[in-house]
Amino acid sequence: MTWGDEGGARPGDENSFELLAPLVAAATVRIHPPPAGYAEGEPVPPPWGSGFFVAPEWVLTCAHVALSGGGAEGGRREVGLTFRGVDRPVPGRVEWARPEAPPPGGAMWPAPDLALVRLLGPPPPPPEGPGCVWLSERTARLFTREEVAFFGSTEMAGVFDDVSGRCTIRGEIGSDGLLRLGSEDEVPHGVSGGPLVDLARGEVIGVIKARRDMRDGGLATSVIQLRRLPGATDPVRALADDVYQAVMHGHDRYHAERHRAARSGELTWTDAQNALGASGPGGLTPGQRVKLLGMLAELPPPVSTRRLVDLFSDLRGRPHEGALPAPRAWREGLGLLHELRPGTTGLEAVLRYALRAATEERPYPALEGAEERLRKWVRSVAEDSPTLPRRVRNLLGREEEARRQHRAVARESELPFDLELDLLDVPPGVPDAHALLEIFPSAWEGGRYDWRISSTIGGRCSTIDEDFRAEGLEKPPERLRAALAEAFRRADEPGSPVPLHVAVPYSLFEIPFERWWLAPDGPTLGERRPVVMRCTDPVPGAEDSPELRALRQARWAMVHLGRLVVDPLDCRDGEARAVPETAALVGRDTAAVPVLCRTPNSGGTPVALPRVMASGYNVILWRRELEPREPSCDGFHHGVVGAARGAGHAGRLPIVLWRLREAAARGVAHASWSSDVALLYADPEVKTFDDDYLEAP
Repeated sequence: MTWGDEGGARPGDENSFELLAPLVAAATVRIHPPPAGYAEGEPVPPPWGSGFFVAPEWVLTCAHVALSGGGAEGGRREVGLTFRGVDRPVPGRVEWARPEAPPPGGAMWPAPDLALVRLLGPPPPPPEGPGCVWLSERTARLFTREEVAFFGSTEMAGVFDDVSGRCTIRGEIGSDGLLRLGSEDEVPHGVSGGPLVDLARGEVIGVIKARRDMRDGGLATSVIQLRRLPGATDPVRALADDVYQAVMHGHDRYHAERHRAARSGELTWTDAQNALGASGPGGLTPGQRVKLLGMLAELPPPVSTRRLVDLFSDLRGRPHEGALPAPRAWREGLGLLHELRPGTTGLEAVLRYALRAATEERPYPALEGAEERLRKWVRSVAEDSPTLPRRVRNLLGREEEARRQHRAVARESELPFDLELDLLDVPPGVPDAHALLEIFPSAWEGGRYDWRISSTIGGRCSTIDEDFRAEGLEKPPERLRAALAEAFRRADEPGSPVPLHVAVPYSLFEIPFERWWLAPDGPTLGERRPVVMRCTDPVPGAEDSPELRALRQARWAMVHLGRLVVDPLDCRDGEARAVPETAALVGRDTAAVPVLCRTPNSGGTPVALPRVMASGYNVILWRRELEPREPSCDGFHHGVVGAARGAGHAGRLPIVLWRLREAAARGVAHASWSSDVALLYADPEVKTFDDDYLEAP
């Protein structure tokens, strides 16, 4: 079935498939080799696959389609694009792709298998040029069990033509957003990268990933996985600093403008959703929803994912948890209000959310009038609603005034945060959030391990992802890196990244996890945030006696009260000395922070470290021996003493060490000692080992 006909579709005239097909046709593209690779007048090379516009100048497709000609560093490479309004392929650049290169051995590309392509030059405007699909703003695992449609192009008798089909979503595979499609229609070759459309709601919910025959159906990737785009590494000062936010804001501004300014008789996605009877959260009409999303897109993005989650959690009745990527943009916070706690008024929740968005803190100033337009819309909808109780209208007025006053007071009292402040000028207190990486080697398969990554915020822990029988710890596997990025995104605040706690058995202490990275060309974890170690088996086969347990807890309390005694155990005046025996270690100052400088290492970890840990210490510093180092250790000892003095108490020591590593990466000479230092920091009250952990299915 072809679907390129653009004429005649009107709300109420046709079924959902026929209604939506012209809109999808206007947004779908074919992805070719780079146009510089063949001369003008030559036949256009066959496309590698399909894709679709999600915002002006931005095309979403599969990584295996965009990188068919080979991967490139950072996923960037040039491709050619054909779509409505162009006769020859025009250039585009792959700005992001995951994975960044094909898997070895010709295996299927792992999830998320997505790529974002930026058109190098503005496309022709609608209606002559391409349109943009409507991306679902909802956060759901499967979205719908009703009929869905797929679109793309395929080769028939040597000619590439548009193709479509219908199927159902039969379930999911794994935790990476893979949707398993039914076998009602065959998904032919060339459709990979094309859109998967919810016919009942008139929105794109996935990207076709894999073709299958009519026995097995196919696979699609949920559009939610686009949230895995990396965030800005530096403070956000403009929308362009965060590609994900730029794309989502561009998407919503496009649809708001099309709804406002479409020519008479021209079908828009809002028209189609009206005809389908689709509604937004709180019963918003499609017109109200597109207008609200357009106004939200005029605001700067949320300060952080954590602030966004806090903003809607009490309105929704529960926070965002689980393996799905957390919401990042204003539209997704609104989308979560589709699912409210019993007894909550939907429209009230939507209006309160919009009001909070209009009065929230900003990473940079909003455009003049943008906040007032949104507040005015809230008041107008509240006044015109026949079902909204008067008490809710009054509540909205009081909440608006209270939030405006609170923000005015906060702005008067806040101090600018300067990343160039003194290295030891760090936030007070102990962070109430962290990411946790747990690794357990296989006892019967050498070189394999299980891992789990969790996010803890305010005492609430949520597992993000886990994997079994993984291989290689020299560098983190891509799936593990994606889970780490999600854990950090959920809890980081501007200028205050959450710590990473690495809970591993002592046999893995030699691995410098602080030197891991999320992107091959990016900074290390230790340069971007505090990284601390927690040991799951400090003394295998032995338990603390009641006396030692009490001493361990007393030491932990003492070093957090503001008294730290730096205690070098194996070095004096630059000369190595033996580490004291256990009895002497147990009897040392309660406020002591042991430091290991010269003890012989085994793979980068001092062989005496287990003895120190078993003597009641849960905060320990040691030098890794990862490469040859200077014979003098004066800089190290002076640095440790200065760090402890600047921290004031142990709770700030991980942050101080992070700031020093960050400075060392910038070439600050007096901070260079910190680059090969590891920190054990483990609350004795926190259990770090679960006997039932990670039972493989």
